[in-house]
Amino acid sequence: MIVIKNLKTLRKKVTKKWLFDCDQVETDEIADKLINAMWDNSGLGLSANQIGIDFRIFAMRGDTKKTSIVCFNPLIKDFSPDMNTMEEGCLSLPDVYARVVRPAHVAISYQNRDGKEDGQLASGLTARVFQHELDHLDGILFVDRLGELSKMRALEKSRKLKKFRSRGKPVKSKMTL
Repeated sequence: MIVIKNLKTLRKKVTKKWLFDCDQVETDEIADKLINAMWDNSGLGLSANQIGIDFRIFAMRGDTKKTSIVCFNPLIKDFSPDMNTMEEGCLSLPDVYARVVRPAHVAISYQNRDGKEDGQLASGLTARVFQHELDHLDGILFVDRLGELSKMRALEKSRKLKKFRSRGKPVKSKMTL
């Protein structure tokens, strides 16, 4: 499955919620499509709009495909005042990496693939991925959370890596959100 890299498309907010009024097979198909695309592209998360599905759904990587989670109609109910900084990347912005400040803990809520509400107080990488993927559904890219200088540096480094690759030089890839 190809990941969308058109920034104009990705900056559109997704408003359609998944209603669970269809056959369970359809829900499972979308969930499996997201998980497979995330794993195939070495992602830590993947929102539905990144693969052309216009619903408020995203996947978060587990230790295996089977333990990966798909969040239907996700919400953040509360943000902690504590902040942390971590490097982020994005499957839709290959080779762009930057340190992003986000709340360290978030109270999250979503429906699982059976339509049951689930949630937790998330921290660490789980909180980071949840916030990053929810931003995608809201039309926000992680580079939109950077200052101008940081954004400029990240995009310039990306251009250099693309040039390096075009000359046939190998570049190590990272896991991205």
